[in-house]
Amino acid sequence: MVIMKLINETAEYVEYALYNGNEEFIENVRFYKESKKFKIENKGKWTNSYETNAYRLLMECVEDDGIYPKEMVKGWC
Repeated sequence: MVIMKLINETAEYVEYALYNGNEEFIENVRFYKESKKFKIENKGKWTNSYETNAYRLLMECVEDDGIYPKEMVKGWC
């Protein structure tokens, strides 16, 4: 399970903090709205399911008229 909490939103991007199901911080990610580019803090590429699920959630936001909620959850309970 990934929990995403909005840190910052600008016209260009949204930035979220990722947490696991135990509310332990994993990393920050930035999603560029126009290009749909996904940038992981201090990494060059995706390395785990948290990042994959986070990208899927952000793409759902794009499909939902670009509404980026303050908190999102995806995964198993």
